[in-house]
Amino acid sequence: MNFAQGEKYMNEQNVKALGEAKILGLMVRYSTPTILATIVGALYNIVDRIFVGCALGEDAIAAITVCFAPAMLFLAIAMTISQGTATMLSIKLGEKKSADAEKFLGQAVMLFIVFSAAVAAIAIPFMDEILIFFGATPKILPDAKMYFTIIVAGQIFEQISYGLNGQVRAEGRPSIAMTTMLIGAGVNVFLDWLFLFPMGMGVEGAAYATVIGEAVASLWVLRFYFCGKSYLKIRAKNLRVHWGSFKTMVSAGSPSLIMQGLASLAILIFVRQARSYGDEGAIAVVGVTMTATMLMFLPIVGLSMGIQPIIGYNWGARNYARVKETFLKALYGATIVCSVCFIFLQLFPGLIFSLFLGPDSHVLGMGERALRILTLVTPLIGVNIVTSGYFQSVKRPKFAIFITTLRQLLLLVPMFVILPKFFGLDGVWASYPVSDFLSWVVTMYFTVREVRRLDRKEALRLAADK
Repeated sequence: MNFAQGEKYMNEQNVKALGEAKILGLMVRYSTPTILATIVGALYNIVDRIFVGCALGEDAIAAITVCFAPAMLFLAIAMTISQGTATMLSIKLGEKKSADAEKFLGQAVMLFIVFSAAVAAIAIPFMDEILIFFGATPKILPDAKMYFTIIVAGQIFEQISYGLNGQVRAEGRPSIAMTTMLIGAGVNVFLDWLFLFPMGMGVEGAAYATVIGEAVASLWVLRFYFCGKSYLKIRAKNLRVHWGSFKTMVSAGSPSLIMQGLASLAILIFVRQARSYGDEGAIAVVGVTMTATMLMFLPIVGLSMGIQPIIGYNWGARNYARVKETFLKALYGATIVCSVCFIFLQLFPGLIFSLFLGPDSHVLGMGERALRILTLVTPLIGVNIVTSGYFQSVKRPKFAIFITTLRQLLLLVPMFVILPKFFGLDGVWASYPVSDFLSWVVTMYFTVREVRRLDRKEALRLAADK
């Protein structure tokens, strides 16, 4: 057996293991690197905020914070492509249709390039208007504009490094995906320190550090595909839109579009309400609390992403018992992680704010109170994230969309409008736990119903196989 044959055999074994290996072992194998990759990937933004806060203060943090919502709006479309393609790759591999899977892969690469160019062409000429709409005040607009213009101009590198990583995981190579993020984040951390402290480049330096880190990560993941190490290949004939595949991809990825789009809307209202009932200091508090809670949720998001290839493959193979086992174990794991994070955030909110803004920041007291209120029902949130990801994995996007819409539109947005009228800034912070609790109640109904449905489908499959 030569090297190429051995590589092909190992790739086939990785895919085959999705349907045969022990579920807990698969979850650890897929979720651990995915969780680490997700956390490491978030370091691009987290490290920016820590270095910017320590080097430049609250106003600079506020300037970066107003860029969150438009950045998430752009990411929503990228995630639709990435997650929709990854879902279809897992299902097609489960159905033993690798040629169809490669069509989805080639189409994703083309869409990443087209989308990045379109975002830059539309956003850069109207940068002032965009950032003012998303909450920038005259005081922080210059820094926000400088930062976000650089980020948008380098959007293609985020699309490739993040987007192709989802496809790498779908074909059974989560460690490669993790390495991609580690390399990019490592470069970003070093350059953040270099550009902000020795070179004193300000928020411009933080933006350049992020883009360069993503460019290096892009080169690494492209090397995986073009050096013969991947099971699926990026072929020139597939670098186009396949309309049938495009519709299926959009359908499978639509929960990501809705989820991120609504998250962008929620952040927009969050920032604007904090500005209305506070000042630039309140916007800085929004930035730090969002970063802290994002870091808390990332292990759950990583777990949800990590189990998607397992669920997608076994759903395609009609092995519903393995689907159910994966789903339930993910729910238990997510609840445990959320509970541990809840305890930490309730006990040490001051430590978190000191890390970002220093112990002498004048917004420290406001930030501690905000973080404690905002995370009151954190142990319940894992169920929402995992259940939404489950429905996306089995190509039932309507349920995933509903769960996400319920929390971030039907519940959260009204809370942002209503509660501050009675409780001021405390009402802004309380909007999240109120909506999280109500959405958990509804999500549990769908979760219990789906587990029973999987039992029925497995019983029918076993009866048919006899």
